[in-house]
Amino acid sequence: MDLGGLLSRIALLVTLVTRTHAGHFSPRPDTGYALGYLSECPGSFKNASISPKMLQELQIIWHRWTPNGVIRNSMPITSAAKSVLSYKVDFKNKKTVLYVVGYLDSSTFIHNIAVASAYAKRGYNVFVTESISVLPFVYPRSVRISRAIGKKLGEFIVQLTQQGLKPDDLELVGFSLGSHMASYAAKYYYAETGRKPSRLTGLDPSGPCFRGLPATYRLSSSDAERVDAIHTNIDGFGIAEALGHVDVYINGGEYQPGDIPYIPCLVVCSHMKVTLYWWQAVENPKKFIAVKCDSIQDARLANCYNNTVTNYVGIKTDFKKPGIYYLSTSNEFPYYQGKDGLKAENEIYWSTLKKINADDNFVVKK
Repeated sequence: MDLGGLLSRIALLVTLVTRTHAGHFSPRPDTGYALGYLSECPGSFKNASISPKMLQELQIIWHRWTPNGVIRNSMPITSAAKSVLSYKVDFKNKKTVLYVVGYLDSSTFIHNIAVASAYAKRGYNVFVTESISVLPFVYPRSVRISRAIGKKLGEFIVQLTQQGLKPDDLELVGFSLGSHMASYAAKYYYAETGRKPSRLTGLDPSGPCFRGLPATYRLSSSDAERVDAIHTNIDGFGIAEALGHVDVYINGGEYQPGDIPYIPCLVVCSHMKVTLYWWQAVENPKKFIAVKCDSIQDARLANCYNNTVTNYVGIKTDFKKPGIYYLSTSNEFPYYQGKDGLKAENEIYWSTLKKINADDNFVVKK
């Protein structure tokens, strides 16, 4: 057997084992339900603080996009607001987004530069966090310090509001653990100003250590006027719970199709891929069209195609249509299917599996 054939069999096996589709299989109650990776982390919400010296490593990056390339200005969180004032950032005529990167993540990584640039090209003031030196390598320790980081981010956006940033023009976006740090920032902002940010978007919010926790400890629909969560790896590094006013489960929210044929996109890949989807959703505001579901389980199984309520995923999301949504993508960049994604026959996994055994007779030949 050649390498291509072997990879094809492996990919198909992994897909069948890890994914259910379009209502053709539904797990029985006696098979149990996924608990999710690291559902509890004892001690992760005890007190934690950041030393003054380490605090200098927590940076805010003012990210600007120009036809000649990206311009980035790094500012320690302790003096970032003063630097923003000296740069004369335009809060009067522009919206502002604070993009909070995740665990073992950096503002310099290409997926974060892509998301930040997409917002900058649409006229936003863009600030990105840099926390890779501050977050411990051991994940539960990073969870423990995330509240302290969120508080510092909250102080930063409060200071920007004192400089003229209106809450209605403030949006927060967080990836992975950054979703919860953005939540803590929003909670602090509300406590100090009595106002909520206009929008908070969680990109596959972290599930490990956060599953089943009350809203005080995680991303919640109460954090901003409009909250949405985009789910791509709900039983691995993401979370299955609906956390926002709008929750989108992309391709069922469990595993994502791989860009390279026959190579599956498993836990890390599926978790990271949300940033690529969001980048393209910002670039193409009305191309990612999701359909409403009656439950998270229906979203997992893609049992939503009979619903007539749809919504855009991205900066054009209609929050007057809250609920749980299913979004089908293609496995090729730029991933959107447009209105074709609202047809059951175009569901990425089921349509691919049907083609594999479309012939009536199959003979194994030497």
